[in-house]
Amino acid sequence: PYERLVFSFIRRGQSTRKSEVMTAVLGTGGWRNSYEMTMRTKQQSRRSKINYELNKEILLKEGAQRLLRTNIDAKAKKKAEMELSFYECKIKMLREELHELNSAVLIYQTAGNATTRIPLLPIPLKESVKAKYDKVVKPLLIDHYFVNVDDYSQPLEEINRMREMTLQPGRDKAGLELLFEYCNQLHFLDKRFYPTHGFIGQVYFQWFDLWVGTAAAQRTTAFEKANVMFNIAALYSQLAIEQNRSTKDGLEEAVHLFEQAAGVLMLLGQAFVNAPSLDISKSSVDFLYSLMIAQAHECSWEMMMVTEQEGDIELAINIAKETAFVAQCYKSVCDCLESSDSLSEMMTPFWRTMINLKQTHFRALALFYAGTACVDFLDDDELTVTELVEQGKMLTEMFESLEKRLATVDDQKYAGFLCFEKAVELHEESKKLTEDDKQLKKLAAVRKILEMDLNHSKAKINELKGVKRVYGLTEVFPIKGEKVLGREIRPVKPEFSKYGVVDFFRRLGPLQVFNGNTKFGRPREITMSRSAVAEGGMGFVIRGNSPVKILQVDEDSPAHVEKTNTKEYSPNFHFLSESRP
Repeated sequence: PYERLVFSFIRRGQSTRKSEVMTAVLGTGGWRNSYEMTMRTKQQSRRSKINYELNKEILLKEGAQRLLRTNIDAKAKKKAEMELSFYECKIKMLREELHELNSAVLIYQTAGNATTRIPLLPIPLKESVKAKYDKVVKPLLIDHYFVNVDDYSQPLEEINRMREMTLQPGRDKAGLELLFEYCNQLHFLDKRFYPTHGFIGQVYFQWFDLWVGTAAAQRTTAFEKANVMFNIAALYSQLAIEQNRSTKDGLEEAVHLFEQAAGVLMLLGQAFVNAPSLDISKSSVDFLYSLMIAQAHECSWEMMMVTEQEGDIELAINIAKETAFVAQCYKSVCDCLESSDSLSEMMTPFWRTMINLKQTHFRALALFYAGTACVDFLDDDELTVTELVEQGKMLTEMFESLEKRLATVDDQKYAGFLCFEKAVELHEESKKLTEDDKQLKKLAAVRKILEMDLNHSKAKINELKGVKRVYGLTEVFPIKGEKVLGREIRPVKPEFSKYGVVDFFRRLGPLQVFNGNTKFGRPREITMSRSAVAEGGMGFVIRGNSPVKILQVDEDSPAHVEKTNTKEYSPNFHFLSESRP
């Protein structure tokens, strides 16, 4: 009997049990049936139909425009002009339907929030066309890795299924985990099947623009990952809006979720440039980032109003400053929107109106709380002259600038009166915004809240009737917006490493070696017998385990005779023992 050594230069690792594969696919997020006919899934289904119809009409419109540019007779030209007019009208109607879907905010609110709070704005999920990785993966498995495609049918089926499920994720933390896991899988796919020197296969990832509904397509996994990250931020915003805003715990969770949404958008803006669609362009991402931060500050302000009890004048001034700060955040959102002509033109009218409403409403509330600080802490019997002067100094510093210092009781009362007057004016302006917008008219809770705040300001004016006018004090200036109560709001960067996944194609070998950029020769099998030489062994040194790397080959050894070299790897390396008669 004698031993012989057999090692095959083929690209495959150890086999994987089916249960392990399914664990890798499911992960911690789980794959549950997310096609339940809830209001939000119905809304998403309707959005998908509108996107397909809209893109069909756009193609027909482009065809009519090309026809008009050709040399046709007058009759055909008139017919083409009529068709073009029809397509433009249809596109306008479909975009109005898309804006209406983006305006549906109540389906994201809890029952309590929908009737007692001004609604927050959720980012809707983007839609995509189904795509399979077969055209990219199979050619590389055959021509690059030199393996049998049938051996990798299950991993290919799993990654295709995983992408399909990410198009309709669950509206919960399990859905978030699924999106994160798919992003991590894209890293492995990019390294193994998307070489930097060119594309072997062609798979177009097609996503529909959130604002205008047009389709954009690219072949890169970077484009796919950017859109998945956008949906992660969208899902964070939807989960934030679901929280109970009447409790401290619910508001704290909402603030944290908005911070996470802002963190994903910040990373998206930094990592992805030259976007082919408007919604993931820098202007749109910056706008949504500022909106998430503003809504986080609004929830923080609501938490302050829930937890803070009645206090002294210093607390009242701080509340006025906090309220003015929220108004400034929404003004930044407005400025960000107006800075981009294309985004401003295509923005859903309801979103623009709601942001302006929030800015105006919080400005009015800031003036109301400033007026309250001016008039509710005046007690002639208890205040000394020094205390009155000190109080006047604090009140004067609350405003950005005043024509004179509020040193006397009359000064402070009249300043409070002017604050309430301006607050009433801004509340009236907010009410007018709700009357001018078709979607806002449907939100009875918003009109009720605005009416209640308006009445509070009017009641304060009635209490101050006959107040003595002060010479030199004709108007109040805006309140200084400062973050003085509560914690600072900061974007939270996503932790992709938290959602660990197993590479579906790990059987190919270690990623640092078996990737799309490493060039391989065609696999070969070598059989060497120790009986070929009297002594000295096989004449080579190996390192590692599945695959092993040839480190050294001795001259005139069996390995050298078989032309083994140090650039080769062997994923399958074993001894065989045979008996001879």
